[in-house]
Amino acid sequence: IEEALRLYPPAYVIDRTAIADDVVQGQSFPKDTLVLMSIYELHRSSAFWEAPEKFNPDRFDTALKRDYSNYYYPFGAGPRMCVGNNFAMYEMIIAIAQIIKKFQISTDLNTVEVNPLISLKPLAVPLFFEERSIV
Repeated sequence: IEEALRLYPPAYVIDRTAIADDVVQGQSFPKDTLVLMSIYELHRSSAFWEAPEKFNPDRFDTALKRDYSNYYYPFGAGPRMCVGNNFAMYEMIIAIAQIIKKFQISTDLNTVEVNPLISLKPLAVPLFFEERSIV
């Protein structure tokens, strides 16, 4: 789930307002400047992620997770982090576990187009469900 949220975070951009004049890496931000941070771009940056476009759930194994924790914000961060993030994670785990027990899921797409509205939504992703044989 974490790797899917890295590639397709529900909060694909977050905003903050500068509470005082500041300079970050030579860029000035006067007080009251609206600053946007693209979680989508951060999660796909080769400056922070090895093979950022590759779906690799192993990068979130316990031993490696710490390497990426400073660059992983699928639900935002700080006091304005999504209040439903824990519920959403549990809900996804339960729903996905129930679905993949019964079906093998695939698609014929190599990339997914997204529609950035209030949250990031996939566009026209055909999914194929093959019923698993019960053992």
